[in-house]
Amino acid sequence: MKLPIQHERLNRTIDRGIDKIEELLVLIRKYLLTGILVLVPMAVTIYIMFFVFQVTDGLLGVAVAKAIGYRIPGMGLFLTALICILAGMIAQNYVGRRFLSGIEGSLEKIPVVRSLYNGIKQVADVVVQKNRGEFKRVVMVEYPKENSWTLGFVTADFTVPLRSKQIDERKMATVFIPTTPNPTSGFLLIIEKSRIVDTHMDIEEAMKVVISGGLVQPGRLPEGAEEAKVEEFSIPH
Repeated sequence: MKLPIQHERLNRTIDRGIDKIEELLVLIRKYLLTGILVLVPMAVTIYIMFFVFQVTDGLLGVAVAKAIGYRIPGMGLFLTALICILAGMIAQNYVGRRFLSGIEGSLEKIPVVRSLYNGIKQVADVVVQKNRGEFKRVVMVEYPKENSWTLGFVTADFTVPLRSKQIDERKMATVFIPTTPNPTSGFLLIIEKSRIVDTHMDIEEAMKVVISGGLVQPGRLPEGAEEAKVEEFSIPH
């Protein structure tokens, strides 16, 4: 009778050992995934910051190193920022504006350069400052088909001059539809305001939803928030 009892104890011991090993493997897998989720965004961010630092520091850092005989880390970045500040100061006064207007006028006379310069300038205006207030309204529109909704950013009012006087000019708006996971590219829709649904999301929440492919969800709407009325839709300026 002792032999079967010993076998049962051994089997129970083996089963408990296997359970412990499985629990340990599950715990290791959990820690591994958590570590990846923590370290990967941090490492990518640090890498991008380091790359930007190298590019900006290398613009003038090499010239300074040749002039003084040795390299000072960060000097190129400092001088680049200083030049940007000086350019901003010049652009704020009358003489500077006239000078820059002359340069822009010269660039706009060159066919290929004109298109390139105007495109870059418009993008910079939207991203940096000038059209910043017009890019903060987050809406939903039916795109690319009916009953299929997507997030968009209203940029401006748009009035279509129609040739036929029998049809009233429709109140429309331009809406930028960002793509996932790169929101810097997308589509421009010219859509009637009656087909635009306003949201309570801010631009940061919407960008998180777009970049994550919907994995990151926006916060709940405030209690008692009324549904957006399309008729009262207006573009912030």
